Amino acid sequence: DFTVAGLKNQGFDAVFLALGAWESSTMRVKNENALGVIPGIEFLKNVGLRRPVEVRGKVMVVGGGNTAIDCARTALRLGAAEVTLLYRRTRKEMPANAVEIEEAEREGVKLELLGAPTQVIAHEGRLTALECQRMELGEPDASGRRSPKPVRGSEFQIPCDYVIAAIGQSTTMRQLVGSSPAEFVPPGESLKLTRW
Repeated sequence: DFTVAGLKNQGFDAVFLALGAWESSTMRVKNENALGVIPGIEFLKNVGLRRPVEVRGKVMVVGGGNTAIDCARTALRLGAAEVTLLYRRTRKEMPANAVEIEEAEREGVKLELLGAPTQVIAHEGRLTALECQRMELGEPDASGRRSPKPVRGSEFQIPCDYVIAAIGQSTTMRQLVGSSPAEFVPPGESLKLTRW
């Protein structure tokens, strides 16, 4: 119901956009739209809003940050029989707070480290397993953490009932500016975007 241009016309000198990052990053693997694969942010949002959320049996959580830890602990508390967190680096490189990782393990979350998803195995459209590949650490990347590199021929499958993908989040600019960014910002100005 407003645009940055409209706010500028009303006399505002600056506009700070603090919208959050509510779009879950995809795993970019085959069959990730199968039933039983849930975006992490959506999972936590539904739990927080007290909407019915079904997780049972074996749950895999993909990711190593605080959102992944929150998803794993929440899945256990909702009654999952077993929760395993799959992360492509070692525990040392996990971006989650150390105390959160320790508490998750204390609650019963298992860690499957140096592994990354390669595809969702599905039968009749429903997840049955997550195919993964072993990783090894190479040189540090821009974040200072050692970059994971796939180990050829190391694929393995983990049978599971649910996969919660918690590998990152973003703000979708399409939702922010719609189809016509020119109407969102004042004439002669542009919205400078970075990867973040």
